[in-house]
Amino acid sequence: MPRRDLIRNVIIAGLLVLVLVLLRLFVFHPFHINEKMANASVKKGDLVVATSNAHIDRSDLVLYKVGGKKYLGRVIAIGKDEVSYVDDVLYLNGKATPEVYLNKMLNKHLAAPTSNGYYTDDFFLSELKGTKAGRVPSNTYLVLNDNRSDTEDSREFGYIHKNQIEGVVNLRLYPLNKFGFIKVEE
Repeated sequence: MPRRDLIRNVIIAGLLVLVLVLLRLFVFHPFHINEKMANASVKKGDLVVATSNAHIDRSDLVLYKVGGKKYLGRVIAIGKDEVSYVDDVLYLNGKATPEVYLNKMLNKHLAAPTSNGYYTDDFFLSELKGTKAGRVPSNTYLVLNDNRSDTEDSREFGYIHKNQIEGVVNLRLYPLNKFGFIKVEE
């Protein structure tokens, strides 16, 4: 191999490594799911990737930070949405909205002998910490855990600002038999 080909290959390899490092630092955030984050879509021990700068929409799983601690939750409402939760029914902008991603966990909860009959306690936006209006403000999100008995989410922290969200969780790396995009479990 001529010397110029070797130099060219080293430069290409170096640039490739630099691009991969920059993507890892600024775009992709791999992390392990702990027991508190687990839900019907992701299990304890899964290695998943949160993608920064991805478009955030309702029903997306997001990794966010509050007080230096990371949490995983589901986006229930985006800016300008009106939300209430009554008798296990989500009312989004005045319409009952099904939450298919909760079906497995809801059925398991209702089958438990200690079940009180409701999976999600009733709430209105005006009851959330630091809220005044009846609509979600722009650049903020209402984020709830799929495990609704765990209230360490918007019910405790208030709205989650766009700057607090580290990324949308949509790819599972491990276990290898489940490698791929994360699907909403029904």
